[in-house]
Amino acid sequence: MEGKQEHTTHGILSNLGFMLREQWTFEKKPVCVWFLRILSDLVVSLLGIYFPKVVLDFIGESVSDSEFLLRIGSLTVVLMIFQYVSFFSEQSVMIGAIRILNMRFYLGKDWKSLDMDYGLATSKEGKLKIEKAHSSINRNVHVNMASYYINLVEFLKSILGLISFSTVILLLNPIVILILLVTYLIDGLISLRIQQWETGVKEERAVVNRRLGYVLDDISNSLMAKDIKIYKMMDWINANTGKYINESRQLEQRVQRKYTGQRLIEAVLIFARNGGAYFYLIWKMLHSNMAIGDFTLYFGAITGFGQWLGQVVGKISSLSNANYCVDDYRYLMEMKDHMKRDGGVAIPDLKAPCELRFEDVSFWYEGSGHVILNHINLTIHKGEKLAVVGNNGAGKTTLIKLACGLLEPTSGRILFNGTDIRKFNRDDYYKLMSASFQNVCLLPMSIAMNIGYGNDSGIDNEALHHNEASFQKKLNEAVTLSGLGEKIASLPNGMDTELVPSVVDGGINLSGGEMQKLMLARAIYKEAPLIILDEPTAALDPIAEQEMYLKYNDLTKNRTAIYISHRLSSTRFCDRIILLDKGTIAEIGSHEELMKLSGKYKELFDIQSQYYKNGIEGEKSEQ
Repeated sequence: MEGKQEHTTHGILSNLGFMLREQWTFEKKPVCVWFLRILSDLVVSLLGIYFPKVVLDFIGESVSDSEFLLRIGSLTVVLMIFQYVSFFSEQSVMIGAIRILNMRFYLGKDWKSLDMDYGLATSKEGKLKIEKAHSSINRNVHVNMASYYINLVEFLKSILGLISFSTVILLLNPIVILILLVTYLIDGLISLRIQQWETGVKEERAVVNRRLGYVLDDISNSLMAKDIKIYKMMDWINANTGKYINESRQLEQRVQRKYTGQRLIEAVLIFARNGGAYFYLIWKMLHSNMAIGDFTLYFGAITGFGQWLGQVVGKISSLSNANYCVDDYRYLMEMKDHMKRDGGVAIPDLKAPCELRFEDVSFWYEGSGHVILNHINLTIHKGEKLAVVGNNGAGKTTLIKLACGLLEPTSGRILFNGTDIRKFNRDDYYKLMSASFQNVCLLPMSIAMNIGYGNDSGIDNEALHHNEASFQKKLNEAVTLSGLGEKIASLPNGMDTELVPSVVDGGINLSGGEMQKLMLARAIYKEAPLIILDEPTAALDPIAEQEMYLKYNDLTKNRTAIYISHRLSSTRFCDRIILLDKGTIAEIGSHEELMKLSGKYKELFDIQSQYYKNGIEGEKSEQ
């Protein structure tokens, strides 16, 4: 069903209603400009074919020079006014489309991608919909979803222009209109068929663009530059960049060949319809008493009719393309979260330690046969400090994502103080935990704001400005416990120092260890009942790491704590340790208990510790 839905649309009327509601909600003024654009350009076009007739009729009537200049001058002034209004309104329509694209659709897509369930955003379906939605707004405003407004205005204007010029041609002969309509109908059907074919390859285009985006965008990240230089990865990057660019070029060539064929057929149709219409008009003039002014009017009307009809066909094609872009955007925006976003049971006391229980929890990604976690049963008691260890790929990160409510179990359930976490409001549940992850998210604001921003326990610019004692005390405690105090003391602006210098003038960069301490301070400041520390010492020097171990009880005071680490020596201060192996809990117990067990944990611990032992023994032998 999912595959089937991807090839359906919301429908033209549904998308029309959606886009009109979006525009009216965002900004009403452009809607008035649309009508001004349609009216002014229509008047300019009608005056364009009427003006030569008036001039020739005046000459034929032998009016006086003053009257001639007065009438022609008046028409010229009117034409100039409407031409200016037409130009002004055309630019305003364009600006309006750009405004809603940048300020509503771009932000809407980005916010949806960040706010939707983490599991959905990282799933194959979610990634594809995000990529399609991004493509729908990331191209030129003349072809992306915002072009819907531009093309809609031009389509309505072309319809009214076609009706107006048809009225003039009807006075000549209805057969002429029929000939023009038939040829344009053929052209329109060919155009729509090509448009449908192009839409059919958009999934192929999305896959190619995602690969190309990786080598052009992700690898260009400055953080990867060191590895690329040292390990000479440029050959692979250049080869695959060329490969993906070639795939993209071949796909676009297939599309362009279709349109080239259409242009060839279109040229033949233009010759047939315009040539036939003009031949009939000349024959009519030679065999009747048609005035030269009327001949000019009909000639202009036939030419204009063809132009209007061509615009109608072109705008139908453009609207069809924009309609598919709107579909792709709406498919993303209408993705329903699996987790509860409205209502939900009341969350427990934020000041008290919590119990977290995994009951027969298994997890694998949809569409994948690889089981990451297999029937996990685990109770983390209130106030307990649990360490999670294991080799890469053992399932440690997935376990934490499940505990955080970022992912849902494929089977089984997770209980927080006895309540299934799926019964909580998702966003309320996030209040129950603070975490220090390996991937760091810094905002272009002060250090203090980076630590306390967005927490219910609250810190904001106003609180900092008034130097409220409660906030400052809590902030200082978090900074001291995290080990960031010395760094902040060395800065002229202290906690008011701004970060991210690429965005903020005068901002600073932090080292890897300093950023890790900042993330730790953020987790401490929040004071949630569950604290999760994911490799919190990975970027710390040995002294800073030892200081953190000594303060671990203070860091996790009145909280239930989960500590993830590859360094088994750093888990000794935890109450219990679980060792994950191939998605299951292979061993569980205190450090001493696991060492006595002489199993996998002891094997890994001995392997890691032998380097230190060998070093110490080497030093003794030298002495």
